[in-house]
Amino acid sequence: MCTVSYFKIKDAIIFTSNRDEKKDREKAVFPNVLELENGHVLYFPKDKKASGTWFATDDNGNVAILLNGAFQKHKSNPPYKKSRGIVLLDIVKSRDFLQAFREYGLSGIEPFQLLVFFDKKLMRLLWDGTVKYEFFLNENESHLLSSKTLYNDSIEHDREKDFRRFQINRNIESGEILNFHKKHKIEKEREIDLSIKEEFLTVSITQLIIKQDKIHFAYHDLTENTIQHKKIEKRSFV
Repeated sequence: MCTVSYFKIKDAIIFTSNRDEKKDREKAVFPNVLELENGHVLYFPKDKKASGTWFATDDNGNVAILLNGAFQKHKSNPPYKKSRGIVLLDIVKSRDFLQAFREYGLSGIEPFQLLVFFDKKLMRLLWDGTVKYEFFLNENESHLLSSKTLYNDSIEHDREKDFRRFQINRNIESGEILNFHKKHKIEKEREIDLSIKEEFLTVSITQLIIKQDKIHFAYHDLTENTIQHKKIEKRSFV
């Protein structure tokens, strides 16, 4: 939920997300499947502590990924009304993710942002604790997002430069993207304060590959060095 990338390559759309979490947090459950009243099915890794998620897709290839914080680092002031992972689940259960975000009562919810791919449109949806923001992104370009709660402007700037270098003269593949994310695990970032590294770890990398007729969902548990896969038959075409 702390480092997210988006790529559109010749035959697929690829989302990849690092989850940076406290070392003593319970492991997530993957895959978790939820059948909706509208006939669609949600797939996501489930956070056992709060029962929410940071990364969800449906069988149409619509996607929402959570990052903690909005435009800048904020001071956490619990208790909050609801987990941000539950908010994400509530939004992706709806027929229209953007409309659900617009209508959702976020007072009492800690700041966050979502990277959303819905109805072939790519969006950043942010809540700064007071105001909601919507930004439409070019779905034909690659994008990298980092959580403001852990990665300062200097780290984010360096990551952006590395991200641009990564794409030069290269036919991007999912495995290369995965390696890029492994390179930017929180414990490998030199500018991260040691006190943060003592408490947090990149515990997993989740990757979603959306093709014309199928979806491949993979969950890489970095603490146990295991990979779980979920293949989803896609209902509609990208």
